[in-house]
Amino acid sequence: MDKIIPSIKLPNSKNNIQFPQEGFGVAAMEEDKLEQAIKYAIDAGYRLFDNAPQYGNEREVGAVLNKCGVPREELFISTKLPNYCHAYEDAIAACERSLKALNIDYLDMYMIHFPMPSQNLYTEAWRALEQLYKDGKVRVIGISNFKEHHIKKILQMCTVKPMVNELELNPYYTQEGLRRFCESEGIHIINWFPLGGPKDPLVPYPLDDFKILLEDAYLLELGAKYGKTTAQIALRWAVEHHFTPIPKSSNPKRINENRDIFDFQLTPAEVSQIDALNHDRRLGPDSDEFTELFKPE
Repeated sequence: MDKIIPSIKLPNSKNNIQFPQEGFGVAAMEEDKLEQAIKYAIDAGYRLFDNAPQYGNEREVGAVLNKCGVPREELFISTKLPNYCHAYEDAIAACERSLKALNIDYLDMYMIHFPMPSQNLYTEAWRALEQLYKDGKVRVIGISNFKEHHIKKILQMCTVKPMVNELELNPYYTQEGLRRFCESEGIHIINWFPLGGPKDPLVPYPLDDFKILLEDAYLLELGAKYGKTTAQIALRWAVEHHFTPIPKSSNPKRINENRDIFDFQLTPAEVSQIDALNHDRRLGPDSDEFTELFKPE
């Protein structure tokens, strides 16, 4: 088995971009574990690293990747446009700040982190991303946490279609309608919280009905069948749907397990039965209501 995680071609990319089928998340990574976790991930075959200024560690992530020993052209470094930078010039400047913090000349992927509809500037932000793409500063441009009606506004004005949409998505929150719409527009799905999210919800949720994905009986059954963990089953489910999951861990054993999902396949019936576990359990914010700017102090 090739150590490096396999890639697929992005439907909306015009420059034959090969996009990793699994990435590595660094959000809320403990500072004292970040460097070693990225090194473990590199050794395991990860090349896509998902970041954002909001996470507060762009500079640290860039420092590790710049000395990791992997040629720059083999890495896929991603970050996001901050929520307070949707005006055109602010978006251009924000990208330059991220490039400087990461100490790189170009980004492999840049996404609008949230639509922030209360500002009503995300189409202007998209114009800026298109310019960054045309200028060669960014290889893939996309969106994150965008719903269908947000995307339709982008599609009405864009000259370059979004290539990716990064969403909260897992077997307990499948967002099937939004996924189908993105697929119809050639927009590749990246899924955060692919393992169901934290045991303590980020948003109010009835705790007497709070199910933990990695303890799900059907995933346990499939894990026993394939000799895999429930996390590996959930990640393989994402790959079967042609998503790119971005799990996060600082534990070397789990990093390797999360990567080890390309040596087996689920049957279509098993994928459908996992789909049926959905109960619309969203743990992250609703992007229609989200207004947090995350401005640096």
